[in-house]
Amino acid sequence: MRLLLDEMIPPQIARGLREARYDAQAIKWDRDDLLGISDLELIRRMAVEDRATVTNDIADFQVIHDYLLTVGEEHAGMIFTFDATMPRTKQAVPQWVATLGVLLDEHGAPDALHNRIHHLP
Repeated sequence: MRLLLDEMIPPQIARGLREARYDAQAIKWDRDDLLGISDLELIRRMAVEDRATVTNDIADFQVIHDYLLTVGEEHAGMIFTFDATMPRTKQAVPQWVATLGVLLDEHGAPDALHNRIHHLP
């Protein structure tokens, strides 16, 4: 599975994941082409790339997930995070890398989260 970190996720996490040999990109550092596009367009583009999106914006992305399934469109997966358990701070970067690394090891297939949502602890 490949990941894209949404704009609110610290981009240092993508670097840590890449150093651990995972395929991860961050909008803020790696994907200027995605800055400012709508969340729906982001998910559609990631479907083409087979890249699951990691986001803290659960309210908006849950609606997108439900909408896409209703209209018969597909997505590459969404991984929801919560500030209470996965704070978006510099000190928490190692926690993020470890947690996402475990998820990637357990769900290594490219389509592991196809049309699904996964909540990080």
